[in-house]
Amino acid sequence: MATGRDESYLTISEMAKICRVSRQTLIYYDNNDIFKPEFTDSHGYRFYSVYQVPFLREICALKEKNFSLKDIVENLKDRNLETFLDLLKVYQQNIDTEIAELQKKKQAIDQRITYYQNTKKELMHVEEPYIKRFPERKFLFCEWGTENMSRKQMHLTHMQLRNRADDLAVKVDFGWGAMLKHESIKKNTPLKHGGGYVVLPKEFENTYGIPAENYIVTPAGYFVCMNVYAMPYDTSYLDALYGWITDNHYSIIGDLIDECILDTTFYNKDRTTDFCQLQVPVRIPGLRIETDM
Repeated sequence: MATGRDESYLTISEMAKICRVSRQTLIYYDNNDIFKPEFTDSHGYRFYSVYQVPFLREICALKEKNFSLKDIVENLKDRNLETFLDLLKVYQQNIDTEIAELQKKKQAIDQRITYYQNTKKELMHVEEPYIKRFPERKFLFCEWGTENMSRKQMHLTHMQLRNRADDLAVKVDFGWGAMLKHESIKKNTPLKHGGGYVVLPKEFENTYGIPAENYIVTPAGYFVCMNVYAMPYDTSYLDALYGWITDNHYSIIGDLIDECILDTTFYNKDRTTDFCQLQVPVRIPGLRIETDM
């Protein structure tokens, strides 16, 4: 190659330009036995055969499709139609699994978007009772164990519930708060036997033997709701809410749910309490109950 090099060989720069990879990539491939030059001269210059172009082209094409270099190299060493089809099918299955996982994540994000879009509407009316229809809901519940409530107790109970759900391999992304027993409210001891909850997925089935006192299902129906800025254990709004229910001749048919809609992460200089929605299940005169509809 003293007077002119063989035209069937390409320099590293030429090979890099043809296949649109960097020289550094080709050096890396050489040093790691991924794709080596046809020969290296006494000066250390790398030269590639034009017959190697299809191999580098295939390496680049598969790498763009997220094939590992290890799988690519192994396949090219023992390449035939059957082995390549097997490799493609493995990656196809992997991609199908990734798509399914991404769909789950997208669904969770879609649910959050819907939840917080609805929250924007709830923020437009505060301390104004109104009727709202809810579907059947399932709760994982835990008593606080004290009537002397604090933020610490609330958060510890909440994380206990989340960890319990995690142990059951159940995702509880959002939807939590407090549940106050109607009998305790009537006796003017609203926090007695009260506790925290997290909302379980609607498809959840209690095949884990969760005790009835911890697994609570509220049937579909109508609730009197009132949005307030208060902690989920704050009972100062109960008189106004229950008074409104009485004045409108609704019958209370279950325990109060105090859903935390915007928590500490949404605080600002003007608001340092949660934004919650009090929900009381009621029977409305003249309407069949939800289970009859």
